[in-house]
Amino acid sequence: MFVKKFTALLLVLFAIQTSVVFADVAQPNREVLLIVDSSGSMKENTTDGVEKMIAAKQALLQVLPELNGDHVGLLLFGHRVAGNRAGCCEDIELAIPISPLSSSKFISIVNQIQPLGNTPLAQSLWVAKDVLTQRQKDVQKTIIVLTDGNETCNGDPQAAAAALARLGINVKVHVVGFAVNAQQERQLKSIAASGNGTYTSAKDAATLVKVLPKFVMEKPAAPPKQINELSRIEAALVARLQDKEYTVRISSLDSLRTRKAYAAVPAILQSLADDGHYVGKYKSAALKALRVLAPNQVEGALIKALTSNNYYVRRWAADNLVRVNDKSTQTKLSRVDEALVKRLLQDKEYTVRISSLDALRNRKVHAALPAILQSLADDGHYVGKYKS
Repeated sequence: MFVKKFTALLLVLFAIQTSVVFADVAQPNREVLLIVDSSGSMKENTTDGVEKMIAAKQALLQVLPELNGDHVGLLLFGHRVAGNRAGCCEDIELAIPISPLSSSKFISIVNQIQPLGNTPLAQSLWVAKDVLTQRQKDVQKTIIVLTDGNETCNGDPQAAAAALARLGINVKVHVVGFAVNAQQERQLKSIAASGNGTYTSAKDAATLVKVLPKFVMEKPAAPPKQINELSRIEAALVARLQDKEYTVRISSLDSLRTRKAYAAVPAILQSLADDGHYVGKYKSAALKALRVLAPNQVEGALIKALTSNNYYVRRWAADNLVRVNDKSTQTKLSRVDEALVKRLLQDKEYTVRISSLDALRNRKVHAALPAILQSLADDGHYVGKYKS
């Protein structure tokens, strides 16, 4: 009890002494998103006798001076809904949107965190993805996950971290495992590796205060250099994307991808959106190139293709949306799954509806169940393969 009261007093004193809003800058050094585990297990004590949540708060306050010049956000999970209650796996909150750091606001919110619920690591990383894709692409982004355990909501945090790494927005996912066992550490190491980040273990409160600043003090890396003008050769290859022979278009796409021709992305997007071109291998070659040159635009390009006038293109898009890592929750549809449900209910071509159904099934979209039941009850739709 004494430790808790003393720590709370220190937090208040620290807030009074450091109530500063660091200067806003048009181009911050970095954008740092701290993801803090506030699940029920954070009530437990470490081997040095300190409650994990209190130790986490102390460590977070220690790094504040190192964040000067950065834009900082705070994402919490497991802090509002008990683990046995409905909605516990959706208990994720962007408590502080990424913005110039206000130390007083940061300390106030950190001081109010109460450990309570589950550990939806995967969904927290998907939320982080949505947050970061709205930010400046050329600014280094650092995600630091502080957790004392593994995923408890049946998500796939490794897939979520890998999706972040593929976005092409200069982001790393670092993980601090706090008082974890060997089995938990294996998953957390995998999350960091998938997110191009680093894993560090903190066995107790004293160690946590030492290791957390390691990630916060990481120097910004130079953003990858991308040439925004086509060379003479690349311009010729882009022109061949209009060739009447689809095999020539495929070869041109492969060459642009191999040459890392970033300036060709608008032409590649046009190839994906074109209703008239041969659908199969050509569209797949364009998609492969886009995954390399502009991975953050793949999702939008496929959703747009899902509205094509050519039903072969719509069907192809539905088939390829299976691989997009934009996951729905148990009750809320993601952007991708919402687009698939719309095709399921509204498309006049039954093969597109079938492909949309198959995609929703393979993606395990529980939130789509009402739409699937509606499609079964609909008297107007083709009965055979579609109803099956």
